[in-house]
Amino acid sequence: MDRPERPTLVRNNSRSQRRKPRSPLFRLRMWQTFLGLGALAIIGRLYYLQILQGPSLVEKAQKQRQQHNMLVHRGAIIDNRGLPLAIDTTRYDIYVHTKLLKQSKEESAQTLASITREPYEKILKLLNSRHPVVTIARHLDREAVDKLQALNWTGVDIVSKPFRQYPEGHMLGHILGFTDVEGKGQGGVEQAEQNLLNDTGDIPKPQLDGQGRTILMPSKNKEQSWDITPPLGRHVQLTIDNYLQHLAEKELNAMCRHSSALKGAVILADPTNGEILAWANYPPFDPNNYNKYAYEVMKNWSMVDVYQPGSTFKILTVASGLETGAIKPNTTWYDSGSITVGNRTIRNHDGGYGRIGIKELFIHSSNIASAIIGMTMTPKQFHTKLTEFGFGKPTGVGLPGESGGILSNYKTWKPIDQATTGFGQGAIAVTPLQLIAAVGAVANNGTWVQPHIVRRVFDPRTNVTEKWVEPKKRRVISPEVAKLVSRLLAENIAEGTQIAGQVPGYRVAGKTGTAQKVSASGRGYIAGATIASFIGFLPASNPQLICIAVIDSPQTDGRWGNTVAGPVFNAVTLEAARYLNIPADYVFNPNDKNQKIKSVVPPSVKYAAELAGKTDSVHAPSH
Repeated sequence: MDRPERPTLVRNNSRSQRRKPRSPLFRLRMWQTFLGLGALAIIGRLYYLQILQGPSLVEKAQKQRQQHNMLVHRGAIIDNRGLPLAIDTTRYDIYVHTKLLKQSKEESAQTLASITREPYEKILKLLNSRHPVVTIARHLDREAVDKLQALNWTGVDIVSKPFRQYPEGHMLGHILGFTDVEGKGQGGVEQAEQNLLNDTGDIPKPQLDGQGRTILMPSKNKEQSWDITPPLGRHVQLTIDNYLQHLAEKELNAMCRHSSALKGAVILADPTNGEILAWANYPPFDPNNYNKYAYEVMKNWSMVDVYQPGSTFKILTVASGLETGAIKPNTTWYDSGSITVGNRTIRNHDGGYGRIGIKELFIHSSNIASAIIGMTMTPKQFHTKLTEFGFGKPTGVGLPGESGGILSNYKTWKPIDQATTGFGQGAIAVTPLQLIAAVGAVANNGTWVQPHIVRRVFDPRTNVTEKWVEPKKRRVISPEVAKLVSRLLAENIAEGTQIAGQVPGYRVAGKTGTAQKVSASGRGYIAGATIASFIGFLPASNPQLICIAVIDSPQTDGRWGNTVAGPVFNAVTLEAARYLNIPADYVFNPNDKNQKIKSVVPPSVKYAAELAGKTDSVHAPSH
């Protein structure tokens, strides 16, 4: 019997057969895909770097190429006629790689000492030190550098650096300030305008390679230029006039030295626009050698320190009383020579004057009448007017460190504070700058104008002004009150007996002040110590100049504002009026013996022989 046949198992051909190799076309497509993606990544990265990040990367590269051995000159500071007061020049520091010198240490030290004018022993000690690089000299001029380059020595590096110079020496030192070893402005205009003085704008800057060599850069007009001239910052033009500044400093220094004063100040300004034409402080300091002076000498005390102004403040007390209606132009007072307020008694310095009006108040400088005016106003009225005159806050002159003075809150005032503030003591302490700005409002028909020292900042390439100072202005008193006070101040000078304000050819409106000096503790006054001052403006009918002279702690001439500060005011304003061609408002005849006003003898002339051999310890640098 036949067995049934078993079914034959047939294997799957797809499994039994080997896989066929991929075709070359497939591999090609894969490589093309990879290459395409890589190309897209590179293009994307290039787009990101060159298009999106391009400007910032270019800027970083420029900074990197400029940060080493980069020479950028700070902008100049000039006076109102363009004369330089502070400029940058190029000086050179000398470094020596001691191991690279081929000459002997002794020969090298001898040669370097003769060129750099440094001591031979100092240089030899440096060359024998273990330091691989030593600094031989700093701030060398071009002549010395030319001699060094002529040696052609290996191991000697000459690095150019900007060097700040003040051509006028100590003149205007307190106003200009100085630059420190890092070239940063410290004090005065140098600090106030630091950013603009260093701002070179779009001026092309030389770019250097790793070896310090200038890179040839294409310009926008497709021409190549080396651009090796040091970039220059913005120039700052001041309101100061070089000649008037020299005049003010000369007369102030002569009087302060003659009177053995502790310090002094003269500020000369135009009351119509607030421009300060001269600003002198004593003792002076030389910003070229600032590290030789103590801070007390270098600070601009006439805007930093405060003092009680005394009788010069009566101008503002009267103006405030008239403006608030507390007094009238024909108001009179009986001045017996003293007045008791609470448990305090106020006195004049030389007795009573009987029945007096405002003019006599100024002529006799009555403390009694001034105190009564202060008490006639309410504390809030008086305080508000003084605030409007600019007391109790900085003027905004544009220099760092200005004090706001002292004007205590009227809510804390007692009757004695109202009374003593009326004649410049009590609740008030001011800076000379604040006082000249306040009295300037009287001279300017009642409008207070912000005093300022900077006129404009401009691009030295194009002379285009980039910053123009526009002073703030505000109405403080009415024109009628201002004109009345000015007229009475002029009559005070014309009819009084003082020499202060007696300027031949010009009617001056002004007031003297001899204030007691507050003790360092702030309580009480220093016996025998005064602050003498005089403030005035001319011509009285059309004021174009205002000047304040303040002498702290004079030891001669009675220590009075009339005899100490007055002559400085007379000399400065007379010459300034002539220099500025301000028309005289009356004819002065020096040969008329009956004429009250005499010819002005400037302190610098009057005391010339006395000061010729006099040493001045205050004037000298303080180490």
